Amino acid sequence: MRTSRTANIASVVASAFVWGTSFTVSKLALRSIPPLSLAWIRFVLASAILLVWLLFRHEDLRLDRRAFGTMILGGVLGYTLNHIFENVGLTLSTASEISLMMGVFPVLSLLVEALVYHRRFSHTTLAGIALSVVGVVLIVNPRSLGGTLEGKRLLGDGLIILSGICWAFYSILVKNLSKNSSASRTAMFQMLFGSIVLLPLVGVFERPVFPIPAAAVWAVIYLAVFCSVGGYSLYNYGVARMTSTQAVNILNLIPVFGVLTSWVVLHETVTVMQLTGGAVVLLGVLLSLRDFSPLASPS
Repeated sequence: MRTSRTANIASVVASAFVWGTSFTVSKLALRSIPPLSLAWIRFVLASAILLVWLLFRHEDLRLDRRAFGTMILGGVLGYTLNHIFENVGLTLSTASEISLMMGVFPVLSLLVEALVYHRRFSHTTLAGIALSVVGVVLIVNPRSLGGTLEGKRLLGDGLIILSGICWAFYSILVKNLSKNSSASRTAMFQMLFGSIVLLPLVGVFERPVFPIPAAAVWAVIYLAVFCSVGGYSLYNYGVARMTSTQAVNILNLIPVFGVLTSWVVLHETVTVMQLTGGAVVLLGVLLSLRDFSPLASPS
């Protein structure tokens, strides 16, 4: 049992690492590829890789009517909407700031779980939520929002919050799916359905840009193979045997990996106030989860 739990935790930590690097890699790819197109190419490639893997393992790819609808919803929440908000947000803000904003995701997950399972918050939990909000304000630093560029940065940060809300609902949904479907099978179907929903949006709102530089091609391959195939499969495996809030709480490591990567690769600078805000968010998350024991999803 302990070995199994360790494997689950290690899986979510590994997913946090690859996702932490994804902001910098996505930022590189977005220099040449529009945001919706990047998400679509990434998930088409990733779902194709997973499909080959599932066929090699002779897994049953049939879906009953109930699972079909749930897979579509998971694809829309966890892939289509989540990555539309994330990629567009990255075009408006910095990779390091977006990474720090990810720290508030556990609080968003907590709020969504409380809404879904009708849980009440203790005074400690409410204090933690309030502290996390203060941390977000420090990261954004409203005093610096004086020009058009800074206004765009604020919009980008807001889109990341919307991405986090989608992710919180997705985390609850995938917990139920993971009980009856392998992590790879779940990820493949959701990426496939997510990319199908994305396709008409790409056709309406974006135009292809050619030629695509080699650096952008390698960035897309990294995002598809490591961040999508590896990251989502690892996360789905880990979250199947823990509460979604516990899993998302481990993802607090994402900002650490994200800021380090953006600093090394993109040479982005992070202010003392932003780092302080990230620490305050983390403290708020730990405080808010102290007295909050999420219920298991109903079977």
